[in-house]
Order: sequence, then structure tokens, then C-alpha cells
Amino acid sequence: MSKSLLYYTGHRHAEEIEQACRVQLDKARGSLELIAVSLKPIDFGDVNVVIPLEPSKVTMTRQILDGLYLCDPGAVFLCENDVLYHPSHFDFEPALGSVFWYNTNVWRVRYADGHAVWTDDLQQTSGLCADRDLLVAHYRGRLALMQGMGFDGHYEPGPKTSKHAALNWQSRWPNLDIRHDGTLTRSKWSPGEFRNPYYARGWSETGDLPGWGPGRELMDKVRSGNYGAK
Repeated sequence: MSKSLLYYTGHRHAEEIEQACRVQLDKARGSLELIAVSLKPIDFGDVNVVIPLEPSKVTMTRQILDGLYLCDPGAVFLCENDVLYHPSHFDFEPALGSVFWYNTNVWRVRYADGHAVWTDDLQQTSGLCADRDLLVAHYRGRLALMQGMGFDGHYEPGPKTSKHAALNWQSRWPNLDIRHDGTLTRSKWSPGEFRNPYYARGWSETGDLPGWGPGRELMDKVRSGNYGAK
């Protein structure tokens, strides 16, 4: 099966976070194709597409769509600029067609101290993979909708934004979603912060991340700019 990675950035996060995530993604992808779409030139990926626009939700959607056009037919993994991806994430071979697949093996890690939280069935765009043609059709429609009516509050492809199903899977080891001041969605650090208790199901906390080690040490390396240094 052909697999491609699509990385996109609006350059809104601290440079040390983006740099660490690029170092890890480059390591995790092995020989897989990587298309990087940015708002200014970056030395990253097999191809770097630059869209010189101001960052916004519409711009991000256009970045994803323009990057998808360059990906080979087959499975595409969407990769965000503040997530540390484990290599096992890219071992997955999704059934191609009319399903969006989400890796729900993800811990949300607090940038300040490495403390991490878990909730069950967490579907995030950063864990999405699907058929390239399905993603193109979805994001083409989303872009037209947003340009005409504005953003409706839904990021993740699936039943709320399309007629297609969204199914979950889990990699052997988790991805780490770094939670910091620049995240698009609000971080929650206790079950009581959820307006709907349904989304707090499976709540768990840790400072020792499976497959990664102590969260505090990991975030210390990111903050110091030494992540991935020999």
C-alpha cells in the first residue's frame, strides 16, 4: 500500500516545539513520502509547498487540500506541528475507500511539566489517515463551505462534517499531543472541566509515557531546543 505523510504548519507555535516535532516526524516516517505545506519556506520534507497567506482556519484547510493534491494515491496521514509521532503510528494500513481512520492511542502532554492525560476514543485530525481521494473530496467541500459560510466549529472529518464513517484504531505506542498556550482547542486537566462527561470517559493521568519515558524529561528537551540531539 502506498502511504504518504502530509505535514502542515501555520508557524503559530514556539519554534522549539515545531522543531522537535519535525525532528521526530522525520525519524518516525522512515522512507515514507512527506509533503510539507507552510506559510513561509522551511527546510523540511521531500517537497515544501509555500502558501504565503495569514494563518487562519480557512488557510489551514487550503494547506491541507493543496498538500493532498501532491500526495500519491493511497493512504495519507495528516501530521500536525505540535504532535510527537511514534513510528508505530505509520505502521497502520487502513482499508481504503469511504472511511476516515483515527489513531486514538494519544496522550495530551502539558508542555510546562510533562504531565499527561488520557481520554477514551479521542479523535483528532492529528491522528487521521484515510484514502487520498476521500480526503481531497472532503477538504474541497469544507473549503468551499468555509469560504461561503464560515467555520462551523468542527475540525475532524466524519459523520458531523460528511456522510462518511469515522473508525478508531490504536498504534502499538502512543502519539504525544503537546498542549501549550498556542493550541487551537482548550486544554483540560481534570474530568470536571468537561461540559459533557461523555468526553471524559476513561480519564487517566501519568508522568511516565509508554514508549517514550518520563514526560518531564521529554518536555525539558523540547524547551531547551535539544530534542533529538546526539
